[in-house]
Amino acid sequence: MVRVRFAPSPTGYLHIGGVRSALFNWLFARNNGGVYILRIDDTDIERNKKEYEDDILNSFKWAGLEWDEFYKQSDRADIYEKYLKELLDSNKAFWCYHTIEELEAEQKEQAAKKEAPRHVCHFKYNQRSTPNHPAKARATGQATNGQRQDRIIRLAVNENSTRILHFEDEIRGIVEWEERLIGDFSLAKDLKTPLYNFTTVIDDFELGISHVIRGEEHISNTPRQLLIYEAIDKPVPKFAHLPLILGTDKSKLSKRNSAVPIADYKKDYLPEALINFLGFLGYTYSKEIISKEEMAKEFDLKKVHRSGAVFNTDKLNWINSQYIKSLSANKLVSLSAFKNVPDKAIPLITERLEKLSDVQNFDYFWKEPEYDRELLKWKKSTLAKSVETLTEVKKVLEEFDFEKSKDELRKLLDDFSEKKGDRGLVYWPFRVALTGRDKSPDPVDVAFVLGKEKTLERVRKALLNFT
Repeated sequence: MVRVRFAPSPTGYLHIGGVRSALFNWLFARNNGGVYILRIDDTDIERNKKEYEDDILNSFKWAGLEWDEFYKQSDRADIYEKYLKELLDSNKAFWCYHTIEELEAEQKEQAAKKEAPRHVCHFKYNQRSTPNHPAKARATGQATNGQRQDRIIRLAVNENSTRILHFEDEIRGIVEWEERLIGDFSLAKDLKTPLYNFTTVIDDFELGISHVIRGEEHISNTPRQLLIYEAIDKPVPKFAHLPLILGTDKSKLSKRNSAVPIADYKKDYLPEALINFLGFLGYTYSKEIISKEEMAKEFDLKKVHRSGAVFNTDKLNWINSQYIKSLSANKLVSLSAFKNVPDKAIPLITERLEKLSDVQNFDYFWKEPEYDRELLKWKKSTLAKSVETLTEVKKVLEEFDFEKSKDELRKLLDDFSEKKGDRGLVYWPFRVALTGRDKSPDPVDVAFVLGKEKTLERVRKALLNFT
């Protein structure tokens, strides 16, 4: 049975890359009738925060990525300790007592020799074979030259191995490493404080994970995890590493180019739109506007792209605009961004809206505009001419019955424009008088939202400001 998981750590707010990984896991599970697990990897006691965990859970609910099972690593400490003890008892893992200073010196020596950085630890061998090693005393609890007695648990790796570790990535094909270059890596700080690679393997086995679908940046963790699976003598799941998300400049996504917490997107984007957009970051579907349920029906791991996926904000905005246009007036009014919007203005706004927060660009529908003297002047004329024309537009409005249609008012203004020989000279000052902006819906449409009284009030106010 297909069982997948998304396992964020509550050491920071959930970012866009994490949601993309979560979505692809969700799509794969739903396509295969499998189980989708959310697991909070909260073993980093020093950096974990409740607010980060709450952000993860709230973001999942907002995005509609409902999970089938939920776990927290902090509830599973006894399981990790059991496996650590078994590895220590079987000599597959060992206590390392090297100091930070010794490890740093080892790294410098390897760098000078242009060797792969790794720790080859003397403590994985029987201490009787190296009776005079300075760390021997620390292993038996004796201090030497005032050095600390810190220790960690490492996995014993054969530095003389000629074996090639490999796995077949469901997206990338065969990936290989030389075992001898990995070194004796850390499993836990102590029996009560396991580290990432170890807890990930134990949980993935214990929870029956069939496929590990995660970002490309985790490829470097895989050889260590393969060795842990081997050490505990458990079957290895299938791996699939998703392409990196890139900025429009093709660099790795960062805070500078959209890698911000998912919460920052909530004020501007509908969850369905963001999920639709993220689904295309590494995959191609049959249509551009597509629900996550429709995506799940088409999803195939082997069709995920290998190359980096560009985070194109313009594309996200376009997708979001399509979802906004499809919403009912009641749904739009329920969104916080639309609290002040008159019902009549909603169609005019939504057909032009890309981001929800941009509703504020249409605030002239519910608040008085401020006027820029230079803005009233039509670019092909003078301020005096613009004021003169707006005065004549005012007379047309005063005589017009707003019970009639918009088209009738528009025809009157069009006829007036023909006499003036310049359509812009008529409509531009009218637009500025109603909105105080250089961009807006057709001023006739705006006038019919405001009504005759408010429209004339604004035109008169504008004339007072510009004369």
